Order: sequence, then C-alpha cells, then structure tokens
Amino acid sequence: MSVASALAFFSQLTGVVSEGETKSESSMRVTATSILAVLILAAISAQTLRPTLVKGSPTNYGLNGFDISWVDNANQKYYLADRTNNAIDVVDAATDTFLGFIGKGQYTGSKPCPNRPKDLRHCSGPNGVTTDDLGHVWAGDGAGNVIEADATKPGSTILRKIPTGGKFRVDEVAYDPVDHVLMASSDGDSPVFLTFIDTTDGHVLGHYMYPKEQDGLEQPAWNRETGWFYQNVPGAKNRIDVFDPHHLPNPAMSFPVDCKGGLLDLTLSGLAVGPGGKLMTVCGTVGGKSLNPRTGRVLKTIPQVGDADEVWFDPGSNRYFFAHSLHGAAEAATAGAGAIGIVNAATDQFIADIPIEGAGVHSVAVNAANQHIFVPVNGKGILVLAPQK
Repeated sequence: MSVASALAFFSQLTGVVSEGETKSESSMRVTATSILAVLILAAISAQTLRPTLVKGSPTNYGLNGFDISWVDNANQKYYLADRTNNAIDVVDAATDTFLGFIGKGQYTGSKPCPNRPKDLRHCSGPNGVTTDDLGHVWAGDGAGNVIEADATKPGSTILRKIPTGGKFRVDEVAYDPVDHVLMASSDGDSPVFLTFIDTTDGHVLGHYMYPKEQDGLEQPAWNRETGWFYQNVPGAKNRIDVFDPHHLPNPAMSFPVDCKGGLLDLTLSGLAVGPGGKLMTVCGTVGGKSLNPRTGRVLKTIPQVGDADEVWFDPGSNRYFFAHSLHGAAEAATAGAGAIGIVNAATDQFIADIPIEGAGVHSVAVNAANQHIFVPVNGKGILVLAPQK
C-alpha cells in the first residue's frame, strides 16, 4: 500500500459511523484510528523511501560544508549551496545523477571569519540558493555578495557578482518571478539587513536595515497568491515581516509568531508557501505552524517537526518536508542522525519522520515530477529518497 492510498483508506475509516454509535464513541474511534494511521503511515514511508546516493555525488561535505538546496521543477534540476567545494552542485533530478559544479572557485567557500576561528557560518558561501525564470541560479556568498550564474550547465564562469554593501555572508534568498525581484538577507552583519535586486540588470533596488539588536534572519519566501515576500525574523520579537515588491523597502506589515527554543537559539527558521498561498514556518521547539498569508493567523501547529532549518513544499505530492536533526537542530551539523519530517499540506497533518543516518541534516528539496527527495549529509554526499516502484 502506498502512502497516498493509505491516507485515502484512513480518511474513509474516520468518516464511517457505526449504527448506534454515540458521539463520544465516534470521537474516540476517530482518535484511535488517526493514531493508528500515523503509525502505519510512518512504517510505510520508512519502507518505501529508502535513501541511495546520487550517482557521482561529491562525498567530502564537512562541518558546515553546505547550506540550503533548491529544485527547479521546470527543468528537474537540483541545486545545492556547496561550501566545501566552493560551488553550486547541480544534479539531474529526473535521473538522480550529479552533473557537475557551477561557479566552482568563485564563491567564498568554507572559511572562518577573521579573528573568529570557530565561526564557519558568517563568512562562508555559497549559502541560500534559488533559480529564476531566465535560466540563472542565484546564491548568497560569504563576503557580502550575491552571485548570479548560468543554471543550465556546469562551468566555472559566473555572470555577475553583486555587492550588497555588507562585509559578511548573504544567507537566504527568495525570488519574485512576476516583478523579477530577488530578496537577499545579510544575517552576519550588524545590523542585519535585506537587499532587493532587479534580476533583469542586477541593480540594487534598495535595502531594509533592521535594528542593531536584531540577531539573525532565517528562510524567506515569495508568495504567488499575494505577490508578497515573507521574511522570518527570529529573536525576542518573533515575527514574519511582509514586503510588497511594489512598495519597497519598508515592510508592509508584520505577523507576530509565538515561539520558544529553536535552531542555534533562533526561534523561527524554515518557511515555505503551500497550497492556496498558506505559509508553513518552523517555530523552534514548538513545531511547524501553518499561517494565513494575509493576516498571519495561526491555522495549525504540528509539534513533530520542530527545530528544522529548511522547509520545502512539493506541489507534486502536496506535502511539506522538514529537514531536522533527531538530536536537536542546534546540533544539526555534528549530530549522528537526522530525519525528514513529512506533513500533508492539505490537512496540515503529520505523516511520518524518515530517519537519515549521518550528520548535518538540515537541507531538503523535492522534485515534483517524481517525488524524489534530496538530502545532503556530511561525509556521505547527496542522498535521494525515491518511492519504490
């Protein structure tokens, strides 16, 4: 039985009412059936999604050796911000084959910050990565730059290196294909700030500077339903700031999010846009939270998928995927095991955790055409979890 057919089966079970059954008995039956459904779905998922290595994948990823990943569903290509090899890794997501490096040697690579030998995050690159609709791949780098390269084939040549004005890494990025605007976050500078870039010619449209006390920025997203950018702002005042590309650079509004605990003490981390424009964020140890994209109202909390760095929405399966360490996200780079949490995007119901052996599990992306799940792991390479036929 597949996960999809199991979901349909249990949906039918919970809707059946036995003759003479009281409301209380019906409620207890539905609860028990739901618990059984989760357990069976977890077992089914673990059996049918077994990881193998992408053919030809680099295997030398070290501590903090890679960052966020991205699948371009239009061309079935997977891209990974690879600090270890100082490049963007590109994989054919239809055949699970490593195609080569993009821009190798043109990024900062994995390096500590000056006078901070243990800080391998705020001066390394590439970091966040995305593609546009012009065949280009964009990534934040470690020296205050955003780098644009040809996404269609491996090669060392880059197209543009765009300074943001910062000195430390540009981390996460989000792309608006309607207005051709890229939003990039500089989370290593003080104060942290956002940069808005016109992707047609590379010129900077403006910056939004946060108060000096703001510590870090996390995964952003662009929402086709609203036309707005959403930026996760972790810290003392956890919130999602909303930016209208037609009225930059100041936020149009902010959504407070009640969180606690979380990745590297940053309470908000992953963010993705699901069906109907619904937002899904990761709220520290509280778990995943789905939000109304226009009001910020919390629709549902999913406690099983807390402390995840990256969240991915796959329209092919209508599911969210959360990359997290089983030992706590603060130890994601060194912990010996991780997992990919799966949530039904239609109902915001937790489906299963797929265990991943190895350290550094914090990045995930899915090819919508075949539901292949890509997970880079320290010292192993890029793993792919493919449904067994």
